[in-house]
Amino acid sequence: MAKFFNITAMVLVGLLSSQAYASKVIKLNPKESKLLTNSSLWTLNATCNIQSNNQVKNKIRVSIVKNKGIVNGKNLSSGQATSVSIKNNQNISVSAEPGTQVNLVNLGDDSVQAVCST
Repeated sequence: MAKFFNITAMVLVGLLSSQAYASKVIKLNPKESKLLTNSSLWTLNATCNIQSNNQVKNKIRVSIVKNKGIVNGKNLSSGQATSVSIKNNQNISVSAEPGTQVNLVNLGDDSVQAVCST
């Protein structure tokens, strides 16, 4: 049973991409957290496809450490967080302003990954 996050993990992998139209894979182990930063000079918008070995929904926690971002249409700024329910082959949309730092936590018991493209 693979669960995400993450990135939503994910979800936010594309936010850290330094090239336009790039693809990035973010992997999160169970209970793992990752800090991601948009180090580009522009806002990054990405669509992330969640990939896991399980069809059961899971959650990832997305916390904005610095600046602003959007996860599935929800605006978040420094100090704010949201939990995102995810399942295999689901797409998540993310956006991050320049300098945004995001912390992702896989709340599940299995590893998951997000394949994000900008």
